[in-house]
Amino acid sequence: MSDDLTDPADLTDPTDRTRLTDRTRLTGPAGLTARSAGAETGAGAGADARSRAQLTDALRELAQSHESPPRLPGAEIRRRAAVRRGRRRGAALAGGAVAAGAVVVALTVGLGVGQGGTAGRTTTPAASHSAPAPPAGTADLSRRLLTVEGRELPISSGALKAPTPTGRMTVTAKYPTKLMPTEGMGAGAVLGGEYEVRLPWVIELRTPDNRTNYIVAMTYNESAVGRQDTTHGWIGLRSSDAEWLYERLRPGDILAVEGAATPGGRDSAGGAGSDGERAMTGSGQ
Repeated sequence: MSDDLTDPADLTDPTDRTRLTDRTRLTGPAGLTARSAGAETGAGAGADARSRAQLTDALRELAQSHESPPRLPGAEIRRRAAVRRGRRRGAALAGGAVAAGAVVVALTVGLGVGQGGTAGRTTTPAASHSAPAPPAGTADLSRRLLTVEGRELPISSGALKAPTPTGRMTVTAKYPTKLMPTEGMGAGAVLGGEYEVRLPWVIELRTPDNRTNYIVAMTYNESAVGRQDTTHGWIGLRSSDAEWLYERLRPGDILAVEGAATPGGRDSAGGAGSDGERAMTGSGQ
C-alpha cells in the first residue's frame, strides 16, 4: 500500500484500510503527527536548557558583584595593630607629661616665695588679713596731746575714776552743735541745775567694744585742757582746736587712743596742772 493514500474508500483491501485508519488515529487534533510532536518536545527541552544556563550566569554575576573584598594577609593585619598600639601609647605618654608639668608648676608657685622667690612672685595677702588702715590721728593720754597732720593739740581726758577708753576709735558722726549730758563733763562744769548743755564741734566715736565716746570743745572749762584730766571719759579740746579738728576728720576715719591719764596736775608743757597749784607756787615765791 502506498503511503500517499489518504482516503479509505479508495482502498479495496481490508488490510490497507485498517492501516490507514491506524495512521489517522496517530494524528492529533491540531493536525500534528507523532513525528512533529517529538520534534516540538526536543525544541522545548533545548529552550529550557538555555534558560537554565542564562539564569546560572545571572546568579553568578550577582554573586560576584556582592563579594566581600579579599581579606588582608596576616602580616598586614599585624602591622596595622602595631600602629594602633603605638598611637594609644603615645597619647597616654603625652597625657602623663602634661599632668606632670602641671604638678611641677603648682609646686614651683607654691614654694617660690618661701625658697627665695623674687618679689614679683610674692602673693597678695587676702583682704581679711590685710594690714589695718593707718589712723588719721593719735591721742596720747599720758602726754595730754592729740596729734593730727603733724599738729599737736592739747587735750583733757577722763579722770582716774572715769578713764577715757583706749584703742582704735572710729569716727561715726559729726555735729556742729549737740546737746550733751552734763554727767560727761566732769569737774569744773558750773551749770547749775541743767542736765544737758549745747556744745559746738562735737565728733562722735565708736570704741573697740562698740561703745560711744566723744571729742568736744570744752567751752565750760577750757582752762583744764592740756593741764588736767577732768572729764568722765570724753576727750576735750579748746574751742579753736576743736573747730580745726572738726574740719579735718571724716566719718570712717580712725583715731588711735593710747596711754593713760597722768596722776596729778602737770600740764602737757610741764607746768602746774591747776590754777590752785599755780597760785600756791606763786605765793611760795
